[in-house]
Amino acid sequence: MATKSNTANEKKTSQDLENKYRLPTESKNQWDLRKRFLENYWDKYDEDRLLCLAQCYVNMRCLGCKYSKSLDSLIEELAKEIE
Repeated sequence: MATKSNTANEKKTSQDLENKYRLPTESKNQWDLRKRFLENYWDKYDEDRLLCLAQCYVNMRCLGCKYSKSLDSLIEELAKEIE
C-alpha cells in the first residue's frame, strides 16, 4: 500500500514535534530516538505510518521488542541513516 508523504510545508520544528507527539511516559532517551526518527523521515511517510515506524524503532532499541521479519528488516534499514 502506497503512502502519501508529508509535504515540506508541513515540516515540523523540534518543539512542534515534542508538543504534539511526545508521550507522557517516554523517557528523554526514548523521545530523543523517536524524535530523530520522525525528523529524518518526515517527508518520506505519511504521519500515521511514520508514527508507527518510529514507535517500533524505539521499542526495538529501548525495550528489545521483536517484530515480523519484514518490519524488522525495514526498521533496521531505516535505522542505518540515523544511527
